[in-house]
Amino acid sequence: MKKRLLWLTALLLIAAAALPYWTTDFARQALINALESSLSRPVRIQGKTRLQLLPRPAVLATDVIISDDPAYSLEPFAYVALLEVQPSLRALLTGRLAARRLRLTEPSVNLMRTASGWNIQTLLPAGLTPPEIEVRQGRLNLKQGDSKSPFFLRNALVDLSAPTPQGDIKLFVSAEPARTDRGAQGFGAFSLRGSIHLPPSGPPQLDFESELAPSALHAFNFFFGARGVDFAGRFSGQATIRGPWDDAAVALSFRFDGLDPQGLLPFTSRGNLLELTGRLDWPGQRFALDTAPRENFRARFRLRDFLQSPRGALLLDLRDLPLPRLLDLGRAAGARIPPGVTAEGLLHGVISYSWPSPREIPAHGMVWSAGARLAIPDEPLLEIPAASVVVDGSVWRMAPAEVRLGPSQNAALQAEWNSLSGALSFEVATQLLNIRSLKTGLGLLVRASSLPLLANAQGGNWQGNLRFARSSEEDSGAWSGRFLIRNSAISLDGLPAPLNLSTASILFDQQRVSVQRLRADYAGATLEGAANWSTLPGRPLELNLTLPEASPALLQQLLAPALRPPGSLLDKLRSARPNPPSWLARRHLTGRLNIQSFSLADGALEPLALDLNWRGPLFSAQLNQTRFVHRQHPAPLAISGELTATLWEPALLFQFTGKLAGWPSEPTPVDLSGTFRANPLQPRWLDTLEGEADLTRPVGSRLLVRAGRPTLEFPESRRRPPLPLTAPYWPLTLPLEP
Repeated sequence: MKKRLLWLTALLLIAAAALPYWTTDFARQALINALESSLSRPVRIQGKTRLQLLPRPAVLATDVIISDDPAYSLEPFAYVALLEVQPSLRALLTGRLAARRLRLTEPSVNLMRTASGWNIQTLLPAGLTPPEIEVRQGRLNLKQGDSKSPFFLRNALVDLSAPTPQGDIKLFVSAEPARTDRGAQGFGAFSLRGSIHLPPSGPPQLDFESELAPSALHAFNFFFGARGVDFAGRFSGQATIRGPWDDAAVALSFRFDGLDPQGLLPFTSRGNLLELTGRLDWPGQRFALDTAPRENFRARFRLRDFLQSPRGALLLDLRDLPLPRLLDLGRAAGARIPPGVTAEGLLHGVISYSWPSPREIPAHGMVWSAGARLAIPDEPLLEIPAASVVVDGSVWRMAPAEVRLGPSQNAALQAEWNSLSGALSFEVATQLLNIRSLKTGLGLLVRASSLPLLANAQGGNWQGNLRFARSSEEDSGAWSGRFLIRNSAISLDGLPAPLNLSTASILFDQQRVSVQRLRADYAGATLEGAANWSTLPGRPLELNLTLPEASPALLQQLLAPALRPPGSLLDKLRSARPNPPSWLARRHLTGRLNIQSFSLADGALEPLALDLNWRGPLFSAQLNQTRFVHRQHPAPLAISGELTATLWEPALLFQFTGKLAGWPSEPTPVDLSGTFRANPLQPRWLDTLEGEADLTRPVGSRLLVRAGRPTLEFPESRRRPPLPLTAPYWPLTLPLEP
């Protein structure tokens, strides 16, 4: 008898050990029916099924797909690598296979919310005793309609018990938040444990505790995509939910450790602890949280209809926030705040967030400060008596505010920043400022040393309205605006001495600069006018200048840098030619130059009107409505034509091609049409005059000039030899017509 019992026991043990290796495809349909009855979802088993006796009787299935409710999604609700079903013995005695406990190993579950609620709300059938559910090494994906969120929960562990006869349901959940676009690394694990008591009468009672494991702050910032913020230290959290499910008390606290200095965070007056309290109404779908009233940082959070169509609001109230603590917070966050910078004053603000909202950042509110002072080493004290910023979604707008730097630098500042796109613009209206302070104070704020003309200015004052704008964080941005310069010396390329500027109004943007109402003097000559140029390559500098008077001496001084210096003997032996200066090679200038009186020889050009075209070493100008007036003969000589010169040559020569109308002569004036060349920069420039011209009288005659000596040639029909002309040439003595 004993041997039989031993043999029977051994056979049972062998069968129990071998049972997992026997496939039970004959029980597959019964298992599918049991699962569909327990989960209210169609179920497909793509792998194998087998039985298990040890350590507990169960039916195992691999590669199981649990479909979702078609009202929510056509995508499966869950993919399960291994599903373990522990059958109900009572149901087995009646010949049915029913699940008492479901254990899902390595499932990937899609939790979806639509306008009608969450897909798990219809997971368990009404009227049936639900099975116990266990999840191990799970992944919980979050979806909003057809859009999958980048947030998910990994390493999920869930234990949900079936209701006890006393009406208690126990729940334990732990998981690690993670993101699909940040790799698998999360910022820490959280857990929720507790129970729901279902009394015979009255509302269900909740008793839950939740804990957030200590996590690094920089990992939290990385998880939520906070750019440019990198706090050192760790934080953790605890929460309790207790009471009737329609009015449960909620207590939440966050602790921040490892911060230096302690008490760094601006929103707490008790170390590094932030506490919130609130109420939860689960059937009414209402949730509220508030910070302790003693905090100078107050927060109010409200959430409604969180199971169907969540609607929420968050109100942040900042009161008497010390600016020095904000500087410490910025340094701890990795902001590039220069060492030695200190601040005084208080910050206040009220900002609200509400959702759903068509805006990506549904924020509204205002932030303001009073008596703010910022001290920067080796710089004047920055004072902002009062400033306010309006928050409208992702846009922050600063109203015009007075800014003071030191005792004499004042300005009005207004700005706009888009926290979503990184777009930034601000406008500065300065009062009269000293140009010597371009690299300090307000000049440093607006990068004044890089503005047109100011970069080359010495002494004097400036004031204006400037605007900076950029479209994104990747955009370096550009300045534009209008400003005025007074009583300054401006160094310009190609001028041997600074231009003494009395006043000039500059209007500029990213592509063009316009100088208007220009008044200046150079080498004793005064000038007025305007200048325009483009910052784009290949565009000329456009001038429109008027000078009351000028002389060849001024012309010589202006052109001196463009004259080629005499080469050394070694250069001549090498036949080397020095290259022109870079400013001359880049020169591209057009426009109008009006000189009311240009002294020349024994008279003056009144006026001298030139249409300029100067490109590199090639210079040309059209003369229009120009007259030469001799001191002793009031009858003017009308001049029209083109004046050209090639600079950076061994010998500078100006060439005139055109017409001289009304040269005094007896008995009537004569006209000349031709080409003349000379160097007007030399003291005896008439000795360098050469050229030839046709005369209107005698008919067919021609004037030749060599080394300043004119000769009159006659046509062959006259059979007359050339006639040298003698001074005086004003009037010009010509032979009479035959």
